[in-house]
Amino acid sequence: MQLIRSLKGRVTAAVAIVLTLTFSLVLISVLSSFNDTVEQAAREQMASNANTMLAAAAKEENGALVMPDTLADRRFNTPGESTLRGYIFDATGKLIWQSISTDNKPIVYTPNFDLEQRVTLSVLELEGKSFLAYEVDALLNRHSPGYSFVTIVPAKRYLDIINVFINNLYISISLISILILGFFWLALWWTLKPFRQVSRQLNEIESGQRSYLEGSFPSEVQRLTDSINTLLNSEQKQREKYRTTMDDLTHSLKTPLVVLQSFSNTLKIQSETPDKGVILDLCSNLNTQINKMNQIIGYHLHKSITGQHGLTRQIISVQPIIEDLRDTLNKVYLEKQVSMRIELDPSCLFHGDEGDFLEMMGNLLENAFKFCEREVLLTGFIQAENRKQASELILIIEDDGPGIAADERDLVFQRGARADCQKPGQGIGLAIVRDLVEGYQGSITIETSDLGGARVVISLPC
Repeated sequence: MQLIRSLKGRVTAAVAIVLTLTFSLVLISVLSSFNDTVEQAAREQMASNANTMLAAAAKEENGALVMPDTLADRRFNTPGESTLRGYIFDATGKLIWQSISTDNKPIVYTPNFDLEQRVTLSVLELEGKSFLAYEVDALLNRHSPGYSFVTIVPAKRYLDIINVFINNLYISISLISILILGFFWLALWWTLKPFRQVSRQLNEIESGQRSYLEGSFPSEVQRLTDSINTLLNSEQKQREKYRTTMDDLTHSLKTPLVVLQSFSNTLKIQSETPDKGVILDLCSNLNTQINKMNQIIGYHLHKSITGQHGLTRQIISVQPIIEDLRDTLNKVYLEKQVSMRIELDPSCLFHGDEGDFLEMMGNLLENAFKFCEREVLLTGFIQAENRKQASELILIIEDDGPGIAADERDLVFQRGARADCQKPGQGIGLAIVRDLVEGYQGSITIETSDLGGARVVISLPC
């Protein structure tokens, strides 16, 4: 089972099965062809022997066949087990003549006597040995009753030729199979070398000896290694982000905790000689610090989950999400009566997580609704400079508000920084959007809109 679970084992098993089937078919075909060839050669040789008997049996007297005492082929005239034997049967199957080489021994043989087929070749078992029997059925003349001329020779040579050929064929096929499997193993070893390299590097990554998969791999393996590196890079960045976030959170909470500890000591003192005004002031300060801590925790929670992008990306239609956001924001900012125009190309699709897209567009559109006077415009289209360059989704959000000054456009992407402190908020919306956009290898810029306010341009690769 362990062998079959590996790619090498599966390919080896498949090749072994194919080789077995192929060579089995080849073996059957070659043996059949060889047997036909040897049989045809035996037929031709024994036909010559039978013709000797036919030439001698040229006469009939009073309806009886007349045969000479000896035949032209001396083998018919020499007794012995390994010599050529001849027999003649009449139409009824009765033995009427046999050559001197038979030593007058009887034979158990039933002729076919088929004047249409005329010739048959068969194997007989006589005296514990194998013989080839060649039968020719013929009429000597128009009034002849017909005879079966049978010649018998030992089959040892015939069978030895077949056995030697079969043995040589098995040896040849075995050697060829071994050579093919040897070449196959070399080819398989060379083919699977990139996978062994990947496996070795993965073990090194697990043991902490390396961080990424490196090397030149075939195109089929390169995509796998690129995907693994993407996951490793994402996992490493996420670990770094969590570590940084926890460090920042710990550092940020130090001051509020110190203040709370101070207030706690003050309350302990006030418990002995209560002063209502001081206690109320302390309670107000406590609430302020608690709210501040909530903001810090919320800020760092956002930071910890930003930019988590996996390999699997959905294809999201932009139009329905934008329309839902518009309807929601119209309810929130009902008193402003904001007029939002949507000019989206039908081909606008976002390749990524729907939650990320909602987070990006939700923050941008909320800012547009918050800072605009009465009008918001969203434009979207697909852009590609040439065929070799990947296409990009371009989304532009504009408003007729006060806009963002050129010297503050970089500042607003920093967490906690706000261009307008009069408006409510924590100042992390645009920072979240920037992190999400950069996580998708995109870009975000702020310009001045023809409407008079801000013009935010997002470019996301498709």
